[in-house]
Amino acid sequence: MNEETPEEAAKSILERLREGGLWQPHGLGLSYVKEGVNTVKLISQENTPSSAQARIRMRILIEGIGWKVDETICEITEVENLSLEQKHMKEMMMRQELAQSWKCSCGTPLSAFPLENGLWVHNGQEEMLLPNGEKEMVEQWSVEIQCPTCDAKIPTEPYDYGLLAGDDAMLVYKTSKLIYTAVDRPTIITMVDNKVGESLLLLGTFCPFNGELLPPHVRGAVVTFKEIEGSEEE
Repeated sequence: MNEETPEEAAKSILERLREGGLWQPHGLGLSYVKEGVNTVKLISQENTPSSAQARIRMRILIEGIGWKVDETICEITEVENLSLEQKHMKEMMMRQELAQSWKCSCGTPLSAFPLENGLWVHNGQEEMLLPNGEKEMVEQWSVEIQCPTCDAKIPTEPYDYGLLAGDDAMLVYKTSKLIYTAVDRPTIITMVDNKVGESLLLLGTFCPFNGELLPPHVRGAVVTFKEIEGSEEE
């Protein structure tokens, strides 16, 4: 079975990356930001021989698929002795900082949108090529957010929505009539001990009240639930 080529993989990643999105190819010590049409900007490179060599290879690869690489502001950074958790936290902080620069076509920052009102939309399924060359049908979801200035509705990748709205926003999910809020283990224990565990629910693939398809990130979550004011379950 044919595996995805490096060129195909890079093209797929870059095409899906939103304007201002961060791309850090695994293990290369390079950080790119998508900027403009078919252009990425190299913003940092680790100060190691392997990273310097990877920089050359990546430029050849990216330009080979018809994209441009802007290296005019690349910062050479010293390698830090960080744990995996610390590296992850640093990367997340960088991604969240970049997310603050994302804007609507009218100029309003996406971070200024009423992100708590984001609407999760199921966009069907798409065939994805796995690293081992096999193909798999994968659910496609987006979160629609609306500009408070021009009313434009902007679909965002779930990961990007999490960067903009923060972790807390991913703990709350609204169906057409219910609000689910994920709860952590200590809260579950406290609720059960206080005899209020009947308000807890373990979610599956569908809303148990109205049958709506639930997004993957809430499946398997233990949640509390309440009816949205003004709605009435059938």
